[in-house]
Amino acid sequence: GIAILAQARRPVFPRSSVRPSRHLLPSTSVVMASKLLEGRGADGIPLKSDYDSMAPAPQSLFVLYTNLFVVFSMFGVAAGAGLCYFTESLLMHKKLEIVKEFGMGPLYIALFFLKFVFQMINANMGTARRETRVNNPDQHIYRVYGGASDGSIVLMDLDGAHGRFNRGQRVLANLEEYLPLFLMNFAFVGFVAPALVAVITVLFGLARLKGAIAYVESAKDRTSGNLASFLMMGLIDGMALFIGVVTTFL
Repeated sequence: GIAILAQARRPVFPRSSVRPSRHLLPSTSVVMASKLLEGRGADGIPLKSDYDSMAPAPQSLFVLYTNLFVVFSMFGVAAGAGLCYFTESLLMHKKLEIVKEFGMGPLYIALFFLKFVFQMINANMGTARRETRVNNPDQHIYRVYGGASDGSIVLMDLDGAHGRFNRGQRVLANLEEYLPLFLMNFAFVGFVAPALVAVITVLFGLARLKGAIAYVESAKDRTSGNLASFLMMGLIDGMALFIGVVTTFL
């Protein structure tokens, strides 16, 4: 009776079907974990820093950031000089005289210097980040204290919908980091050259939007949009420097 009952409880497979085997294919979770660990060590930390392609150690990120800042800003200096000396804009000259009359030129130079300091603080952070090999969008490194996982590193979830959300959140925070200084330049430089600053601001916004949409899909895809936005910021930074020098020393 027991043998008959046991036989009755066995699953019945049609003759044409094949019994599934858990050994035929690795589980989905194993495949996903293997993909996420590509290019990472056993602790989950990437094997290479993103900075290795730009300025691998021991090259100075302070030098790299300074060079980029100067190059981008020179476009703004050229734009300011072109408006002032080649278009012969009467309105712009009147506004430059106002800035000079009220002794505001040093404020423009100080604003340019503040932006340079911001870039040096970024270089300082980047130097520390490069050593850890923890790349964007991760902004912090957490560790587990106590328990079976004591000492384990905790990083962002970069997979699927969670990853898209984390990257989208990071690109918004990045805009918030740059926006205050950009808006200060917008007000100061916009007083002297409102039409040009309006165009630069629209292009800056479009470039940031392009970079943000691309960043959500992949951190590496943000480069073109971000570079275009840095060029727009360089234009307005350089114009601030030009206005400050012209109204203070000339």
